Amino acid sequence: MTAIDRHFIADALGVTDDSLPEGDLPLDRFGARYLDFLRATYETEAFDAHPDYWTDLLLEALIQRKPGLALDAICAVLAACDDPEDLEIVAAGPLQELMDSHGTDLLTEIDDRANRAPRFRLALSMLWAEGGGPAILKARIRAVAAEPEALDNDDLPPPVGLT
Repeated sequence: MTAIDRHFIADALGVTDDSLPEGDLPLDRFGARYLDFLRATYETEAFDAHPDYWTDLLLEALIQRKPGLALDAICAVLAACDDPEDLEIVAAGPLQELMDSHGTDLLTEIDDRANRAPRFRLALSMLWAEGGGPAILKARIRAVAAEPEALDNDDLPPPVGLT
C-alpha cells in the first residue's frame, strides 16, 4: 500500500512537518477520511468548515503536483465507497478534475487500472460527458469504461485491483 509522504502533506497544507502525526499517511486511511468529507459536504457550501477539509486541500495538491499519486489516492477513495452514489460523487468530483487536468498524461495508468478493476471502469462511466480534455482522452475513457447498463445495478463491483 502506497502512502502520502509526510513532508509533502506538510508542504501542501502549509504547516511544519512536526505539526503532523509521525509517519506517512496510508492511502487507505486517506481514502476513508476523504470519502467521509465528500459525503458530509456534497450538498453544502460550508465544506471549508468541515474538520476533514484538509483532505480536499491535500488531494488538490496531489492532482496539481503528483498526478500519478493522485490517481492512486482517488482509487483508494473508490475502494472505500459503499454504494453507487458514493462512486458518483467521487467520479464527478476528484476523478473528473484529475482527468480534466492530467488525463492524457495518465492514459497508460488509466488503461491498466481499468483492465484490472471493474469498480474503476464503473467510475469512468460516470464521468461527465462534457468533461474537458482532448478527443483522444475521451475516446480512450469510453473504450475502457463500463457499459452503461452497469449503472443500473445497485451493487458495486468489489474493490479488487484498485490499490
